[in-house]
Amino acid sequence: MAKAKNNYYAYKLVSGQSGILDSWQETENIVKGKSARYKGFATKQEAQKWLEDGANYEKGKIKKEKFQKKLERGIYFDAGTGRGKGTELKVTDESGKNLLPKSKINTEHQTHRLVAKTNNYGELLACKFAIEIALRKKTKNVFGDSRLVIDYWSLGHIKAKNVDEETVELSMDVAVLRDKFEKSGGKLIHVSGDINPADLGFHR
Repeated sequence: MAKAKNNYYAYKLVSGQSGILDSWQETENIVKGKSARYKGFATKQEAQKWLEDGANYEKGKIKKEKFQKKLERGIYFDAGTGRGKGTELKVTDESGKNLLPKSKINTEHQTHRLVAKTNNYGELLACKFAIEIALRKKTKNVFGDSRLVIDYWSLGHIKAKNVDEETVELSMDVAVLRDKFEKSGGKLIHVSGDINPADLGFHR
């Protein structure tokens, strides 16, 4: 069977802008060089439905859901800068349920946003939040997809000349917290961003 011709192109930028065009050239001009999702469709109705359903790439969505069923019980964390309004943090359980306390949530996306902070700082702070929640819930596993944070910064291994003083202080605080967590039987474990239920998805 011949593949249906794409007559319409739907796109969605991380800024929130979205639309449907009947020209790939026009669509490419909008999405090129930007963080965006876009897809071609045979009908305008299909394109509209794709946008209304969240502009998800179905294959990737199914793959992620499949892996989530096999995820270990625990606390998962992530940080990202894709919306262009600062660094956002997210902490969830293995099913993707948000675990951040209401006092920490300050965006409409149920995340914690920082202003004028790097993504790596955000990952480190998200790690701190995740460990605090794990200690409170007596959960033994904390997962994140930042090798830098898991293998170095959360252990206090940080080069002060490369980062600001506030990041160094946070690294030391997290190292103390991690030591307490591990002495209680906890583990900090790396997980791929592709299957991290806390993943903010800005890089996709």
